[in-house]
Amino acid sequence: MRLLRMPRTTSYDLVLVVVVLALTLLGIAMVYSASGIKALDALDDPRYFLGWQSLWAGLGLVGMLAATRIDYHRYRALALPLLLVAIALLGAVLLPGVGTSVNGAARWLRAGPVGLQPAEFAKLALILYLAAWLGARRARIAAPGVMLGMLVITTVLTALVFIEPDLGTAIVVGVVALVMYFAAGARLRVFAALGSLAVVVTLAGALTSVYRLQRITTFLDPWSDPRDKGYQAIQSLYGLALGGLFGEGLGAGREKFGYLPFPYTDSIFAILGDELGLAGTLAVIVLFLVLGYRGVRIALRAPDPMGALIATGITTWLVFQAWVNMAVVASLVPMTGITLPFISYGGSSLCVGLIAVGILLNVGRQAAPAPATVPRAPRRRRDGRARQPAARDRGGAARDRSRGGIPLPRWSSRARG
Repeated sequence: MRLLRMPRTTSYDLVLVVVVLALTLLGIAMVYSASGIKALDALDDPRYFLGWQSLWAGLGLVGMLAATRIDYHRYRALALPLLLVAIALLGAVLLPGVGTSVNGAARWLRAGPVGLQPAEFAKLALILYLAAWLGARRARIAAPGVMLGMLVITTVLTALVFIEPDLGTAIVVGVVALVMYFAAGARLRVFAALGSLAVVVTLAGALTSVYRLQRITTFLDPWSDPRDKGYQAIQSLYGLALGGLFGEGLGAGREKFGYLPFPYTDSIFAILGDELGLAGTLAVIVLFLVLGYRGVRIALRAPDPMGALIATGITTWLVFQAWVNMAVVASLVPMTGITLPFISYGGSSLCVGLIAVGILLNVGRQAAPAPATVPRAPRRRRDGRARQPAARDRGGAARDRSRGGIPLPRWSSRARG
């Protein structure tokens, strides 16, 4: 009887777990602080959004725990069905009477008080599909058919998100797909050409829409219309400035008292700066940088291309989306309605993000630890002086220099060859 070989496993990345838990707990506290006034005024319950965010966090943590126990190779068979479900949900959002429109954007499917944002699920579905699809075709990644297939898959999802309309999420989806394609082994000039094409398409989509064009002009000079178009950008900057070095104290911020629109979703980073100051904002930035570092580390140590691409996609998604949200609040990029992962209010974003981290942890658990290198003791000459061991493989040093001294992933054929 043939026994099934179980994948070799190591311990979970506890640093990554601590970082994600810290961001989630901070998010719950900030949602309560930023939403309490509005919830009291509109619903007579200052803990309304706190309760829902805590519930979604609990469900997301259960999902994360379950995802850590599921071998990520099983998603190879589920990748296509999940992608088709994501496309169907994105299409359903656009149907009149099915999707729910808020502030002119149809992005939600609702059943009573519970809302689902399919675009969040679509990000994870696309990552799993591209990881399985590109991983299986890594040997011929430069073939035109592979590039065309990746473009078709990505274009379908980004187009559905774009017409909701949600340009910010469409940009995140496109960036994640391009980074995964490059990580799979695409040539640099092809990657640069596709990136340039994506920039041109994004600019065309922004310039052909009146309200997106207004956002660009407002970004260039928010003080040209401080009471209308530039109001949110100006108030976001006020929130960051009022906090000073250590903030006005958790719950003591002033911008949430009707000054800043969307204080517990899109603009929660401004409330965080108002109440926790520069120290708090830098702490959040450091946490996301650590998340990015641990994700890249998992990708480099992944046992196969699929695991490396899953880790690359999830890490790019979470870190890049966090950067976009914080850059919007700091007026470094034009306004987009995109949330801050693990911190902004939203059940779909929080749950799917935590499940994605669980999958990332599973990839990291199956990566073998890096072998420890023991330095050779120097031998002694006859005169008693130490003699360093000579290099036996001169070609190896040349090959290392040709690669720029950058270690290759364990699953790379060049690393094995």
